[in-house]
Amino acid sequence: MDEDALFAVGTVLVALGGLLERKGICTTHELAETLGGVAWMTQEAGDEYKVRAAYIGSWAHMVRAAALEAGKAGAN
Repeated sequence: MDEDALFAVGTVLVALGGLLERKGICTTHELAETLGGVAWMTQEAGDEYKVRAAYIGSWAHMVRAAALEAGKAGAN
């Protein structure tokens, strides 16, 4: 995996998740769940999509982590 690309896209998705949430379109957690579903479907599509699924799954995890951190900050 190209770690720089992985983290760059993950950071952008976290920023987009925050924007979508502020605009009332969906929560950051919902975005993470959607990405997780896409990762699963991509993995199920076949071994040739294994690396792609790993990238998408990593992005889902990054967005989910950001959503959990935002929830902790909001609780304080």
